[in-house]
Amino acid sequence: MDTAVRLFPTLLFVLIIATAPVTAATGPTSPCFHGEGHQFDIGGEGAGIDLVVFLSMFENLGGAGGFGMEASGDIGNQSIIQLRAGVAFDGVGPVTDFLSNPFSRFSVVYDYSMNLPMFADSGLDSSYNADGSPVSGIRTKQC
Repeated sequence: MDTAVRLFPTLLFVLIIATAPVTAATGPTSPCFHGEGHQFDIGGEGAGIDLVVFLSMFENLGGAGGFGMEASGDIGNQSIIQLRAGVAFDGVGPVTDFLSNPFSRFSVVYDYSMNLPMFADSGLDSSYNADGSPVSGIRTKQC
């Protein structure tokens, strides 16, 4: 049961990508990741997901880079959900420092927010923000 609960968001994401019209472009930058990302616009009129995938860790070997994504889900002009997640790499730097502790050059990127504007007037708390990493033992990079 626990595995099914964890797989559901991934399967939902794959289903959305597989059935939605997609356009791709290159070039967006981010305060979270080094280099340029690869942009995908999923969906059409009404609801959509803007997705930017960063692969600069593999495109700029040895230098500063990142591996991750930024996604923003919107309905009309209302932003509903935003997620930034991945790994940032500060570059190799001094070789002796890198070899003595290679993980010191990595950090987790995590920033999540959800806003439900349709409940804003109800008196309920209609937004949620989290920027603390769900991974322990490695530093978190704030965006």
